[in-house]
Amino acid sequence: MLTCYLDESGTDNNSTVAVVGGLILKKSEFFWLDHGWRKCLARHGIPWPLHMKEFGEHGELKDVRSERRRALFSDLVKVINDNKSCSVACSLDSEQYQKTFAGVDQLSMYGASFLLLAMVNGTAAQIEGHKSPIAYLLDKGNTYKHEVLAAHSILLDSNDSYPLNIGTLGFDSDDELSALQAADVVSWGVRRKLASELRSGFEPLADLFNDLHTEIRYQEEWMKSVADTLKIRAKG
Repeated sequence: MLTCYLDESGTDNNSTVAVVGGLILKKSEFFWLDHGWRKCLARHGIPWPLHMKEFGEHGELKDVRSERRRALFSDLVKVINDNKSCSVACSLDSEQYQKTFAGVDQLSMYGASFLLLAMVNGTAAQIEGHKSPIAYLLDKGNTYKHEVLAAHSILLDSNDSYPLNIGTLGFDSDDELSALQAADVVSWGVRRKLASELRSGFEPLADLFNDLHTEIRYQEEWMKSVADTLKIRAKG
């Protein structure tokens, strides 16, 4: 059984790029990631839990200097890479979203990004011969929870005609789960890389994007099919 732990970055209404990202873990990998994560934060004197927004100018970790950030993220990236089955991220910009989903109220940029990521995960699993369902776990405080539920329902409905290894969808607190904190690091790193560059102590995050990392870009044919289905449902 695999679980995909996901977080979002840049999915507010004023953002031009939305990113949903995280990592896929087996149960044993979750255990060792949690063990290493807690030790790493304690070793660097960073209070639990880790949230990337706290490194911003108004955050609790705003005074952590570049050298200390660089050392922290070098170690955290190693914890992630040593324990993940893979990491994954999907990006969607507002122009692509508006082009495809104009008139569709059910999915925000975040919901659409989650749906595309799950579709690609399932397709890859089928190609590689994995039959077990992939469970999805996201932060329960997410603003777009209802849209993720709608996207998950769409995927389940299509599972018979187009198997995507869609498992359960759950929500938990990133204050409690290190895997969701790690997902925050992945999604934040991808968005920062796309928007500008990784610098000022965040350079080690580039090492997340190794052979076991997949970045999914907008695929118009898939997304148009989803949008058309939603429009038909709305009329019905």
